[in-house]
Amino acid sequence: MILFANFLLTGRAPGPTIDDVGDMPYPSRPPPPQVAALVDRARRRDPAAFRDLFQTHVGSVQRVVRRMVGASADVEDLVQTAFVEAFRSLPDFRGDALFSTWLTRIAMRVTMRAARRRHPREPSLDEMMMDPASPAAGPEQVTAARETLALVETLLAELRPKRRAAFVLHVLEGYSMEEVAAILSASTTAVKVRVHDARRHIERRLKQNPGMVAVFNRGGGES
Repeated sequence: MILFANFLLTGRAPGPTIDDVGDMPYPSRPPPPQVAALVDRARRRDPAAFRDLFQTHVGSVQRVVRRMVGASADVEDLVQTAFVEAFRSLPDFRGDALFSTWLTRIAMRVTMRAARRRHPREPSLDEMMMDPASPAAGPEQVTAARETLALVETLLAELRPKRRAAFVLHVLEGYSMEEVAAILSASTTAVKVRVHDARRHIERRLKQNPGMVAVFNRGGGES
């Protein structure tokens, strides 16, 4: 039986993912040919293509931004800024990487700029629902999910920006070490060190406060 807390630390669980808490879905990416066709149309200034690219990728960008800055009024502004910068830079996109990777690189750059300007605050439980709760979820499930999401964001807020970025992209977003290195313009070795240090910090915090593990257990369940 693998607890959600173990997945957060190791990223190696074959079954359970962030989906276990119900409101932080593991990323699913559209087929590259479909995206490439949209990018080609957007380069020709097709408004529908811009709209489709936005709708296809806005969820993943929101998730990355929120995990970097926590729950704040800035999230939507940062998401909009990331897309504006991406669409303006679209002529420079050469297809050397997936569009989603290129877009995430821009979103991270925008978010890291914002993170350097302010210190992340600890979120309140009322802010923790990234999406509306599933109609099928009962009050206890919603409460447990909120508590778990609050704890995840609190732990992420404690990490240094570079460690947080590497951890979010690799462990929570599922990018490979090589992809994270490309997104962050860092070496693969540096990314591995940052992810390792982030996991050590989270593990230490969990050991210092066993009650945190109980929250993960309630929110993530077992599998």
